[in-house]
Amino acid sequence: MSVIIPAYNAAEFLGDQLEALAAQQTDLFFEVLVCDNGSSDGTAGVVGSFSSRMPHTRLIDASRRRGASAARNIGARAAEAPLLLFCDADDVVDPGWVSALCAGLRDAPFVAGAVEHRLLNPGREWDFGWNEPTFYDPALPQFPACGSGNMGVRSDVFAEVGGFDESLLAGEDLDFSWRVQLAGHRLVGVPTAVIHYRKRGGIRAAARQGLVKGAGTRTLAHRFALVRDAYGRQRVSPVAPSPSVDHRPRRWAERFDRLRRLPRKALEILRNPAAVTPYIASLAFQWGYRTAELSGVVQLPPPGRLPPVVRAP
Repeated sequence: MSVIIPAYNAAEFLGDQLEALAAQQTDLFFEVLVCDNGSSDGTAGVVGSFSSRMPHTRLIDASRRRGASAARNIGARAAEAPLLLFCDADDVVDPGWVSALCAGLRDAPFVAGAVEHRLLNPGREWDFGWNEPTFYDPALPQFPACGSGNMGVRSDVFAEVGGFDESLLAGEDLDFSWRVQLAGHRLVGVPTAVIHYRKRGGIRAAARQGLVKGAGTRTLAHRFALVRDAYGRQRVSPVAPSPSVDHRPRRWAERFDRLRRLPRKALEILRNPAAVTPYIASLAFQWGYRTAELSGVVQLPPPGRLPPVVRAP
């Protein structure tokens, strides 16, 4: 296996990730490729400090094209193994991560692991997110998706779909997940392949991330619109909402519920001002979604034969 880590100015946390990979509880052979996307800090030195403990660790120059997707693609082309495992420089993999993803790839061409939030984010319980290996997104609800920070894929499948789309600033992992499945390869979750996720610190960083994610979500919704429509036309007898149904009571109930929760949220923020971070990120996400530029986004045509829909469990 080849473990591929995109890195940009990652010296602060990269050592933790490499320590975790050095401590993997496995007899399986794997190389580690740290794909440096043009760092100006001590990222290269951190990689070099592990050369004696992990001789199959390589520093890959991935600076000729910018972005995490480009770094992953460059790493995949430099990989020498038929199985590609992806993780991020600022997270920490569990001791059984390599073995768990490898076991998953024996039965499926594309797998994803779970996410744990507490270890690296003490005191931020209000900001914990999705932890399952896969999830569903409205941009293409027919198929699950997964994050690029904890996935494994066979190298021939990765090459078949052309790797990650380097034109996407966000949502490239969802885009990759869906294109793999539209090509006929299933995505399987491996709950025992756990990574410990490190949250971004500070309101400014959270707002920036929310803005980019919002724009990315709108871009994906536009990009996969034709595929969604193709699946929509497969319905034999679509059920339209009855014109006699009045949804106003439900909407008012939802608004009242939000208002009822405001004092508790305000008290939470007064006790811990950092707790405002997810609300700022949510507002930034909405703004990014509304202002996303779609003029240059190419809509993907549906495949000639639509793969079966994968229902949520």
